[in-house]
Amino acid sequence: MAASPRYYECIDQTFEDVETRLEDLDSDPDIAGAEGVLNVKFVNGVTFVLSRQPAVEQLWLATPGGGFHFVWRESAGDWFDTRSDEAFRPLFLRELAAHAGEKIEW
Repeated sequence: MAASPRYYECIDQTFEDVETRLEDLDSDPDIAGAEGVLNVKFVNGVTFVLSRQPAVEQLWLATPGGGFHFVWRESAGDWFDTRSDEAFRPLFLRELAAHAGEKIEW
């Protein structure tokens, strides 16, 4: 079964938002996107990987802190972790500060 058009709207916007905010960092992390995957390498050597998972309509995030799987919740307008139920943005910001030593506004 193909992912819904809404999934693609949400995931594309999320990837764009993440990339835009990371590009604004003074440290200039290396950001490479291809085939539904966004690899971000920070100056301290830490890598974050965001990936689209259209078969299950999820957003996956891999950091040194673990692997996280998120599903879109239309009522909240955000992605939520399938285990902890934490929203994507606060979790991403926490992981960013803890592992990459970076802080962004979102």
